[in-house]
Amino acid sequence: MPWFTRLFFVLCRMLSAPFLAGIKPKLVQFDESLPTELDGKPVCYVLHQHSWTDRFLLERVFKANKLPQLRASPGKLPDSESAACLYLPVLSGQRGGARGGDTMAALIEQAADGDYPLQIVPVSVFWGRDPGSETSFFKLLLGDGERAGAFRKLMVILVQRRNVLIHIAQPVRFSTFVSRKPDPVEAAAVMARLLSFYYSRRKTASLGPSLSSRQQIIDVVLRRQAVRDAILEEQKASIGKPELVKKQARKMAEEVAANFDGRMIRALELILTWAFRKIFSGLKIHHIDRLREAANSRQLIYMPSHRSHFDYLLISYTLYVQGLVPPHIAAGVNLNFWPVGGLLRRGGAFYIRRSFGGQKLYTAIFKSYLDVLLGRGYPVEFFPEGGRSRTGRLLPPKKGMLKMTVESFVHQPGRNVALVPIYVCYDKLVESASYVKELRGAAKKGESAGGLLKARKIFKSSYGSPHVAFGQPLSLDECFSHIEPNWRKRSQAGDLSFVPAVIDYIAQENMERINAAAVVNPIGLVAMILLSSPQRAMAEDELLLQIDHFIAILRRLPYSPDVSLPEGTAQEILEQAARTAGLSRIDHPWGPIITATGKEAVMLTYYRNSVMHVLALPSLIARFFRHSQTVNEAELIEGCVLLYPFVKNELFLRTKIADCAGAVKEQINNLVALNLLSRHGDSGDLSRASVGTEGYAVLTGLGRILRETFERYTITSLLLVQDISAVAALRDDVEQNTIEMAQRLAILSGREAPEYFDKNLFRGYIDTLIQQGLLLADEQEAGEFLRVDKRLEAFSQRWVALLGPDVQQSMQQLIRKPVMREQ
Repeated sequence: MPWFTRLFFVLCRMLSAPFLAGIKPKLVQFDESLPTELDGKPVCYVLHQHSWTDRFLLERVFKANKLPQLRASPGKLPDSESAACLYLPVLSGQRGGARGGDTMAALIEQAADGDYPLQIVPVSVFWGRDPGSETSFFKLLLGDGERAGAFRKLMVILVQRRNVLIHIAQPVRFSTFVSRKPDPVEAAAVMARLLSFYYSRRKTASLGPSLSSRQQIIDVVLRRQAVRDAILEEQKASIGKPELVKKQARKMAEEVAANFDGRMIRALELILTWAFRKIFSGLKIHHIDRLREAANSRQLIYMPSHRSHFDYLLISYTLYVQGLVPPHIAAGVNLNFWPVGGLLRRGGAFYIRRSFGGQKLYTAIFKSYLDVLLGRGYPVEFFPEGGRSRTGRLLPPKKGMLKMTVESFVHQPGRNVALVPIYVCYDKLVESASYVKELRGAAKKGESAGGLLKARKIFKSSYGSPHVAFGQPLSLDECFSHIEPNWRKRSQAGDLSFVPAVIDYIAQENMERINAAAVVNPIGLVAMILLSSPQRAMAEDELLLQIDHFIAILRRLPYSPDVSLPEGTAQEILEQAARTAGLSRIDHPWGPIITATGKEAVMLTYYRNSVMHVLALPSLIARFFRHSQTVNEAELIEGCVLLYPFVKNELFLRTKIADCAGAVKEQINNLVALNLLSRHGDSGDLSRASVGTEGYAVLTGLGRILRETFERYTITSLLLVQDISAVAALRDDVEQNTIEMAQRLAILSGREAPEYFDKNLFRGYIDTLIQQGLLLADEQEAGEFLRVDKRLEAFSQRWVALLGPDVQQSMQQLIRKPVMREQ
C-alpha cells in the first residue's frame, strides 16, 4: 500500500471515530466458542464490500468479543497473532485488478507446505433493515449502506447507528477452497462465487427480498389469469354492471393485502420492547441457531401453534431482534379494526376471512395474493389450527392455507422452501380470565377498540416468561418425495392426484414437530402433578418428590431432542409455578399442603394440556398398574401398541405407530432404571412398587395424567357399543349424546376441566375408530351414519380395564339409549 494511501487510511480512521463511537451494533449468529476455535490460528476475515467504515466498526467488535485482531500489515499474510481483512470485490476481480489473483497466489504458496491452517471467516454488516424497494429517495438514502458513496454512507451512519446488524459466520478452512483449484485465478473465482452466494442468502435471510409497494402487489394480483376469469364470471352473473365487479375485486384485494413497512417494524420493536418488559420477566427463545441455518438457504414458511393474540407479536419480534426478516402473517379479518388493523397491516399482516363460503372472486384473489407473496420469496406465517386453543391442546389442523401453499409450490417447484413449526407457550396467559369464562360456556367476545382500551390493565400484572421454540424445519420438496418419489414427473404430466396425501402428511407432521419442540415450564409440570390428585391438593413433600421423578424420567429418556425442561431444584420449580398460577399453601402440623381452587384450577388444566404429551407414553404404561400389582411385559407392550394410535392422534405424538413397540420397551426400561417398576427374572413379569412407598406414589401420579382422556374414550366406546351396535346412527347425534353424557359425568364427579367434553376431542376419537376399522362410516344424503364393528365391544373393555370397576359402574348407570334418527 503506497504511503499516501496509508496516510489517507489513518486520516479516515480518525475522522470516522466520533461517528462510530455512538454506534451500538447487534451481533447475531455468533458462536461463543468461536474465539477459542480461532485462537492461535491465522484468520482472514472476508467482507462483502470494500468499506473502511465497516472495517473500523468491526475492529471494535472483534476486540470486544475476544476475536483475532486485524493487525496484519497491508500486503502481508495473516498469522496466529495478526488477522487480515479481504474484500469480496478484490477476489472477484471487480476491484483491484489482478490483486485478487496475486493474493490467492500468495495464500496458496503459503498453504502448500501444509502447515498453514488459514481460517476464512465471512462477515456481513447491515446498516439498517430495509431490503430495498426503490420507491423513495429517503429509503435509498437511509436504507442499507451497501454500495453507498461517502455522503450517503455518512447519512446512513447517523440515521442507522442503533440499527446495525453484524453476522460472523463459522470459519472455513482455506484449503477447502483450493483443494481442487491449484491455479490462483481459478481458486479466487471459486472462493468469490461461494462467498457471493453466502452473502446473498445472508442478506435475504436478514432483510428479506426487495419489497414492492402495496399497490404494485395488488395490481399484479388483479392481472392474474385466475382473478380475471373470476371477474369475468362474476360480470356475467351481474348483468349491466361490469365496472362494479372490477371495483369490488380491487376492494377485496385491498382488504387482504399487507402494507409491509420497515419503519413501522422498527417502531413496533421499540414499543414492544417497552411493553414486554412491563408485563413479562423475559422472553425465552429456543433453537434459534437452527432456524438461522435454514434461513441461509431456504424460503421459510412459519406454522406455529396458536394460544394467544400475543403469538403474532412475539414471533415477529423474536425474528426481528434475532436478525431475521419478519414474515407476512395471515391474520383473521376480525383483527382488522381501528386502530389495530392498520398497524398490523403495516407490520406485515394480511387478512383472511374465516370462511370463503363459495365466494369465487374472493377465493381467486386471496389465492393469487398468497401465490404472489410466495413466488417473490417473502417469508409467510399462518396458524394451521385456524384459531386460538382454549384448552392448551393443539387443535386439529385446518388445511385451507396449507393447501394453497402447497399448490403454489407445485406451480413453482424450483423454490427451496422449508416449513417451520413453532411451539409457543406462556408461564401465564394474558387472556386467562377470558379463557376461563369461555371454557365455562360464555360466548367469545369480538375484538374491538373498546376491548383494546380495557386491556390496559394487563400492565398491572406480571405474566412470567413467554417461550418461543423453533421446531425442526420440514423441507417441502422432501415432503413431496416422501409421498411420491416421482412427483415432479407426474406434476409435469398434469397428474396432481398425490397432492391431497402430501397436504395430509404435512399437516400431521407439522403438528407433531410443534409438540416435539415443547417447553415444559414449571407451571405445566406442576399442573400435571397437582391435577393428578383427585381433589387437586397434595402434600408439598409428595409434590416435590414427583417433580424430581418426572424430570428424571424426561432427562433419562427425553420425549424428543428439542424438548426443553425447567431448570433449578424441585423447590424452585414449585415456587415459580405457585407465583404464576396462584396456588394456595395450607400449613398443617404434618406438613404443608399445596392446592388450587376456582378459576386457578381451571387454568391449570390449560397449562397441563400444553405439555402432557411429553409423558403420555409413560402414563399409558403406568395406567396398566393402577389396579394390578404385576403385569406380563409382553402383554403390556401388546396392550400399549393397541391403544397407542388413539393417544397419538389426539396429542400429536412423534413416535410412529410402527415404532410404538420399541418405544414402549424403552420407556419400560427407563421406569425400571428409576425403580418405579421391577422385573422378575425370566418370568417376563413386571411389578410396581408396594403401596405406600415413594415409587408407588410416583407411578400412580404418572398414570393419572391421561385418566380423563381414557374416561372420554370409555364413554364413547360404551355408548357406541350399547346404542348403535344393531342399527346405524347419524354421527351428529352420536357426538351430541356423547358430549351430553360427558357433561353429566363431569358434574357428578366434580371435574373442573371443561375440555373434558370438548367436541373436537370426541370427534377425533371417532375418526381414529374409523381409521382402525372399529367403526364403519357410511355417507348418505341425510349425513354420515356410523355402524359398529363387532370387535369394538371387546376393544371397549380395554379402556374400562384401565379405569377400574368403580368408574365402569358410574358410566354404565349414565348410559341411556338416546333418540336417534334411524337409517
